[in-house]
Amino acid sequence: MSRPVTRRAFVAGGLSLSFLATTGCAALEGGSVAGDFPSRNVEIMVPAAPGGGWDLTARQFQHVVQEDDFLPGRSTSVVNVTGAGGAVGISKLVTKNRKDPHTLMITGLVMVGALTLNQSKITISDTTPIATITAEQEVFVVKADSPLKSLKDLVDKYQADPASVSWGGGTIGGTDHIAAGVLVKTAGGDPSKVKYISYSGGGEATAAILSGDVTVGISGLSEFEEQITAGKMRVLATTGTEPMTVDGKQLPTLKSQGYDTEVLNWRAIVAPPDIPEADRQRLIEFVTKVNSSPEWDEIRKKQGWTDFFQTGDQAKKFIADETTRVEGLLKELGIV
Repeated sequence: MSRPVTRRAFVAGGLSLSFLATTGCAALEGGSVAGDFPSRNVEIMVPAAPGGGWDLTARQFQHVVQEDDFLPGRSTSVVNVTGAGGAVGISKLVTKNRKDPHTLMITGLVMVGALTLNQSKITISDTTPIATITAEQEVFVVKADSPLKSLKDLVDKYQADPASVSWGGGTIGGTDHIAAGVLVKTAGGDPSKVKYISYSGGGEATAAILSGDVTVGISGLSEFEEQITAGKMRVLATTGTEPMTVDGKQLPTLKSQGYDTEVLNWRAIVAPPDIPEADRQRLIEFVTKVNSSPEWDEIRKKQGWTDFFQTGDQAKKFIADETTRVEGLLKELGIV
């Protein structure tokens, strides 16, 4: 769950990568701005502060690269560039690192919303997508003694009186907020009437749900799993198509309850614009090698990440489609 600095109610009306030829990729025709491509150490730029999902993804990626010695003789480092939900980091990637095939950045769904809200002139479409790599489902939860026993109960309550339902999650315009809007829209409701309350930390959100300050909470499963296991919270739905289980019990999805939609908190790796095509192919091959390693598969399972691997043009199309969808939804939510 991405977090704002403060709590407020709202009612609407990378990876920088110096890369080596020693990855085992086949030689490709075409030059590189680095000359003897690739030639520098790996620098992983995360466009956010340490400790968040992008940071964890980058550091785990770095660990696999080092553990499997994908870049022998070279070092890797993680650099955090904070500001405006990733706008500062992507600006650096697009302007200062343009044409540099040794520079990548971690991005994801959260950045799409943040750039839209910040009215950034630079968007993910200005980068060179290399691959989408992971995705996390969201969960809708209520406290255990809530009168809402199913997702239909929640939808019916909202449709009868939107103001009677408060939705608690992370940053306004972030994945949690988007999930609320997608559900309401799919159910035929008015997203602009969503009463959304953002919290600066998982602890605050959990306390609000358990105390009844909010009707329903939204986040990744890991955020609420302890409370679910303890019987203090109940899951109304997950937002993906792959089934998830807690204590051996399969959780209901949106689609299994008749709401034909999904929301995935995806993460991707992109490069700067205008890199040579041969170098783009090398980068795709390198990331594919890391993604295919047993160590990365083990990390995905441990973190509860879904394998969401798409490369090149396929990743580019997915990101473009998601950007269009999110921008439209944020307008419907009334926050853009």
